[in-house]
Amino acid sequence: MTDHQVILHSALGSGLLKSLSEQPLYDLCRVQVADACYLIDQCWLRIHRDDINKDLAGMKDLGSMCIQTMIHEESIFQYASTDTTARLAHWVRMYSGYYSVSERDAHAGYIMACAVKALGALASWMQIADQEAWYHVSEPPTDWPKDLYCQFVAMQVDPDKYIEVLDQYTLSLEPITSLLCLNNDELRSIAVRAIDTVARKKGGIISGMERNDEISLRDAAIVKQGRHYRAAGMSKRNVATKVHAWLQREVAKPPKQRPDWIALETEKPLTRKSVETILKRNLVL
Repeated sequence: MTDHQVILHSALGSGLLKSLSEQPLYDLCRVQVADACYLIDQCWLRIHRDDINKDLAGMKDLGSMCIQTMIHEESIFQYASTDTTARLAHWVRMYSGYYSVSERDAHAGYIMACAVKALGALASWMQIADQEAWYHVSEPPTDWPKDLYCQFVAMQVDPDKYIEVLDQYTLSLEPITSLLCLNNDELRSIAVRAIDTVARKKGGIISGMERNDEISLRDAAIVKQGRHYRAAGMSKRNVATKVHAWLQREVAKPPKQRPDWIALETEKPLTRKSVETILKRNLVL
């Protein structure tokens, strides 16, 4: 059974959210997991509502239809996206082998398949990132409090890989928003909101990365200046004050004359205490 099939089986039961919430990096993906789970729930509720008299065997058949649709999702999308007659339901029936399923149920099965793929991307990344956080030791600690363990793993996350998995999540949901035959489907708006939320989240991550880069460049310049003064024979106790005065002069320059490591929006230099902290952290003092 593939990872996606495991997720779908879990989704059709009650343990999916509980299972994912136990992952150390769940907090980083909480909103995306919730959005995908909600979409899956709404698909399943539609299938139940559309024929409340379905017997147990019929429900199992629909569950199998969803699994087969998930397995063949890429092929279904390929045909449905190039089919001028917008026959998504037809291709779901063909690939799942359930020829009598209604159009609404077929659409719900396909949307569910996309949501499961999105969840699968998150689940896989959370597991791999957890493992990678402990490559430097023989095995992860077993006696750490859960909060400390989760915090440590989160600190090791590669932001580029984090953005990559958010892109995979988005790509998994995009067929729901791009297929013309789903334009009027009420489930489409859920996928649209989920994609928009990811876009905002990515923007925040990228801004944070850029800010960290700016801080790194700024700190490197401060350290370089401090080492310059130390190399010139200046006493340690005077270096922080001297570097702070130098930083004030650099920030006071017109924007076009400032060095590149000073952010354009910077209006005031760091305090002397902050400069001293940076110098101490980098063993200049």
